[in-house]
Amino acid sequence: MLNRLNIYILKKFLLAFFVTFLIFTIILIIGDFVEQFRKAAGKEIAINIIMQLTFYNLPNLIQFTMPLTAFFGSVITFIILIRNSEKIIIGSIGISHFKITVPGIVLYFVIGIFFITVANPLIAIFDERYSELEYRYIDKVDKFASITKNGIWLKQENDEKKVNSVLYAKNIRDQGKNLIDFMVLEYDQNGSFQGRIDGSLAKLDKGYWIMENVQITPKYDSASFAEKIYYQTNIKPEDITDSLSTPTSISIWRLAKFISFLEDLGYSAIDFKMHFYGLIFLPFFIASLVLLSSSLVINLNQNDKFTNTVIISLILIFIVYFLSNLFDALGSTSQINPILSKALLPLLITLLSLIIYQYKRIKRILN
Repeated sequence: MLNRLNIYILKKFLLAFFVTFLIFTIILIIGDFVEQFRKAAGKEIAINIIMQLTFYNLPNLIQFTMPLTAFFGSVITFIILIRNSEKIIIGSIGISHFKITVPGIVLYFVIGIFFITVANPLIAIFDERYSELEYRYIDKVDKFASITKNGIWLKQENDEKKVNSVLYAKNIRDQGKNLIDFMVLEYDQNGSFQGRIDGSLAKLDKGYWIMENVQITPKYDSASFAEKIYYQTNIKPEDITDSLSTPTSISIWRLAKFISFLEDLGYSAIDFKMHFYGLIFLPFFIASLVLLSSSLVINLNQNDKFTNTVIISLILIFIVYFLSNLFDALGSTSQINPILSKALLPLLITLLSLIIYQYKRIKRILN
């Protein structure tokens, strides 16, 4: 149950969180606006479109930097408590340093829960709109692929036949290079239907679909059958992958079902799994960083210089993000389980924090 002291400490953590959050948000807005402006250079994109790109991309960047906000917000809170002698006063009534940290851990854990349950669906909507604008104005290409519950749809062009076509397949293999039970609907440059092709298997190879067991049905002629045909296409394997929904554009409430659907379709869902588990462990990750920040200031006194603490904090957060990227790389390549790749970092940070907490005791035992 919260008492007045816990509420007071919570307010301190909350104020530091909002200040740190505001500072990071301003930095992100300025930095991303410059980046969007750089990407738009030479493409005659209106300034309002660049501002929209920055606005839609901001929530996703904020979510990415949430651990940083938690860590430095907590460090600031502890420094203020120490500088104002509040930590000494609180300690004088028998409340330990760890008990002062508990309200902060609870607060940031709740903030993490809020981000993945309430904010994340909104972030997904913003990210989807950002992707649409990026494709339209920055990349200036249409998305080649779309996944539905019934299969995959591809837009393509055939310069040899001078037609555009829509290709549908019930299942895919090998990241979209092989299509199972497919159908092609052909249209001329004016959008008039020209014919249909059905087959059992289509393999993408060097600008061609190698189609097997094909039934060809022209618009004004009788149907025919061919064991194999070569169908020219402008699609490359990476186009299919790049055109699919990004993990960040799918709400956490839909991710588990979407992952299952992708795997049933025959597509690798490893990136979506990594994102899903990253969201699940986000509250634990930021809570562990609060504990780490607490351990760094456990022996600080009011008159001590805080420069060393700030430098150590910067070094540690660099190491944390390095390990995060390392574990992500190992998880993305399936060298370790995706769940483990996301769970390891909070566990290691918590273990490191507890070791720092018990440093003097450990040193005394070893001596």
